[in-house]
Formats: sequence, structure tokens, C-alpha cells
Amino acid sequence: MRETKSVFTFDEPIERLWSAVTVYEVLVHWLADEVRGRPKVGGEFSWTWELGLEGNFTSHGVYKKIEPLKELVMEWKDHPAGDIFLQLLFESSGPNQSKLTIVNGGFPDNDSSQVWLDGAKEAWDGQAVHLKDFLKQNPDISKFMKKT
Repeated sequence: MRETKSVFTFDEPIERLWSAVTVYEVLVHWLADEVRGRPKVGGEFSWTWELGLEGNFTSHGVYKKIEPLKELVMEWKDHPAGDIFLQLLFESSGPNQSKLTIVNGGFPDNDSSQVWLDGAKEAWDGQAVHLKDFLKQNPDISKFMKKT
């Protein structure tokens, strides 16, 4: 199986980065137009992007592993390339700096999957830039979270 991997450094404490990636009320501000499902092992999620004239695109998956402030693994249920996974690895580099490693894998070992692999890398690299910009512009992301 093939995968793409990118590492990003954030000038953010790891707790803030973790929250920005795992709280669905925050995800809608940088990842997708609609996000459903809270992180819970075995729990389902869906992300929807509004693509204008092309209509909406929704992706569905399941949370496979959650280790707070360290690792989040999701698996797609409906990816055209098969059993694709997303692994997010979090690492503290100091009180106000952290790293996020994005691994998107499970792509078949054939030439036809290269387009999926290239698209995944481009998409996740772009999303990491959106996340950095969002965090920079919103010093207090708790304002987006539902109070329970």
C-alpha cells in the first residue's frame, strides 16, 4: 500500500492544535463546510464540502484510534480508491510550538492510484495551510466550541 506524508510546524501549543483538529465546531472554520461526528473510537464522521456548481461532496469514515494529544486515525468508508486511512500525529516541540504529521495511506500499489495519492498530498498540504491561517487569525478558538 502507498501513502503520502507531510510534517508541519505550528507556533501553537499542542493542546490548541489538538482542539482545532478534533472539535467539529472548529473544523467547520478551516476544513469543511459541514462536519458531523465527535471523535470516539468506532464513531462515525462525515465531512461535506460545498463545491458550487459541482454540488456538494461528502466523505464518510470511522474513528479507528484516538490517543489524546498524540494520535488520531480515521478510515474512510466510501473512498473510491478503497480502504484509505488518515493518521494525524501530534508532537510538542515546546510550550508554544508543535508538529503535525499527516499520513494519508492505504492507496493501492498500482499506477492508477497515483492520481489519488497526488490529490491527497495536495489537499492535506493545503488544509494544513488553512489550519495555520485559521489559528493565527483566531487566538481564542474556544469561542467556536459548544458549551456543555
